[in-house]
Amino acid sequence: MASAVDSSGEPIPTSAVLMASSKHIALRCQSENVEFLKCKKKDQNPEKCLDKGQQVTRCVLGLEKVRNDDC
Repeated sequence: MASAVDSSGEPIPTSAVLMASSKHIALRCQSENVEFLKCKKKDQNPEKCLDKGQQVTRCVLGLEKVRNDDC
């Protein structure tokens, strides 16, 4: 497997894994990404969009965990 795993067994995707998963991420995490981009467009202050960014990260890591479990 090309991704590392942290102490709790959760995947830490490498850049190669993220690139290979990009189409799946785009489909599975589309709503989270759209909400994050809307927030960034509305307010350039990074602190205002931290929660939206965390939702995107959570979605991507969840997708990678499923991929690791299935493969």
